[in-house]
Amino acid sequence: MAVTIDYKEDSREMFPLKYVANMFLDQTISQIQRNLDTQHVWPTEIYPNFHSINEIRRRNHQWYATGEGIKSFEGSLVEADENTGIVTMSFRFNDYMQYVDIGVGAGRKADDVERGKKVKYASRYTKWFAGSGKTHRPAIMPELRHLATRLEDYCESFYGRKFEFDAYETFEGLTIFV
Repeated sequence: MAVTIDYKEDSREMFPLKYVANMFLDQTISQIQRNLDTQHVWPTEIYPNFHSINEIRRRNHQWYATGEGIKSFEGSLVEADENTGIVTMSFRFNDYMQYVDIGVGAGRKADDVERGKKVKYASRYTKWFAGSGKTHRPAIMPELRHLATRLEDYCESFYGRKFEFDAYETFEGLTIFV
C-alpha cells in the first residue's frame, strides 16, 4: 500500500488541520470520559456504599444520581482554517456537570472546596469527604485546557506560527466573535 502526502512548499504539515483538529476533538471526548471515571463520577462508585444510598434516594423520590451526565458529552468541529489558524469546536454536556467538575453542590460553595493540588489524569484528585471540602473532581476543564495547548503546539510545529487557543463558555446557539 503506497501513501502519497502532498506537502505545501511553506509548510511541514503531515495532515490537514481539519483532520488533526477532528482527531484531537475525538481524543478529548474520550479522555473526558476516562477522567470522569478516574475521578469517580457516577456511575463509578463515588464513595463506598454510594450505590445503596443512591438507590434509597431514588425509591424515596429524593435527589439521586442517574449517570446521564457522563453520557451527555458531545463534540463537533465547526471550523479549522489552515490559513487563519482559526479552529472552532463545540462541546455540549449537561449543564450540571460543570458543578460536578468543581465539586460544588448540596450547599457547598466553590470557596469551600479544596482545589490546591495539581490535577493528574491517571489518579483521583482526592477521596470524597464532603465534610472537609474534599469533593473536587476535575475532569472536564483540565482536558479542555489540554486540548487548547495541543492545538497551539501543533500549529507552532507544523505551520511555524504561534496561535493562541482558548475555551469560552456559551449558551447553545450563541456565537461569540473575538
